[in-house]
Amino acid sequence: MKISVVLFFLFVNLFSSTFPKNAPFPGGVVVKEVESSVPPRAYLGKRQLMVLPSGKKERYLVIAGIGLNQKMDSPYTITLKEGEKKRTYSIRLQEKAYKKQFITLKDKRKVSPKKMDMQRINDESRRSREALARFSPQKFRSLSMIRPVDVNISDDFGKRRFFNNKPRRPHSGVDMAAPVGTPIVAPLAGRVVEIGEFFFNGNVIFIDHGLGLVSMYCHMHKFDVKKGQMLKQGEKVGEVGATGRVTGPHLHWGVSLNGAMVDPRLFFATVK
Repeated sequence: MKISVVLFFLFVNLFSSTFPKNAPFPGGVVVKEVESSVPPRAYLGKRQLMVLPSGKKERYLVIAGIGLNQKMDSPYTITLKEGEKKRTYSIRLQEKAYKKQFITLKDKRKVSPKKMDMQRINDESRRSREALARFSPQKFRSLSMIRPVDVNISDDFGKRRFFNNKPRRPHSGVDMAAPVGTPIVAPLAGRVVEIGEFFFNGNVIFIDHGLGLVSMYCHMHKFDVKKGQMLKQGEKVGEVGATGRVTGPHLHWGVSLNGAMVDPRLFFATVK
């Protein structure tokens, strides 16, 4: 009996260590443990959230992304559904200060697109939103991601960006600078759900990892995958490039959870 108890707790510790840490700030992740006798469903408004067993009896983890533009005075309320029963949890968010970044681009069209570019940009934005908002019934044992490129991060997540002194959207991923042709691998198993050559993002792919977790890879030199392809963790997906709106070769890696862009480093087994 004692040996069984020890093995159980070793399993729980191993299992729980594979989840991201609770980071309740804009661009972060909420990890909320709830008690339920049946597998519950969780929602943020109408958007379904990731729910996984915590490794403890009748305990589950609700894992939810917080958008970079989430306002501190706006409620962040999770609704838990157990059959016909409902419970709500109000999450207190923490403030997070992000740095400003000023970037100069020679290609002014990539800062202020021409009217003829806007139809293409709007269509690509729709495709991106649809890919990032996916929720498929994949289940995980681990959420620990490996690095898509074997280099350190060269530009942080969340920076408030100004291109040629004009304010644009915050940096919704991390950059990993590397020479053109450097291999890019899938940080987690998943399915390629969108692929294309976009005005701003250059050659880009989107990988659906399941339960609202989707990642994107921008400015690639080439693809080694096709839409619909299933990928294993560590499988090559393409190569680093300098396509789209860039100042040099790098991978822009973004991670979306329930449609909110969050800091990919929260899913690293070891932060670096």
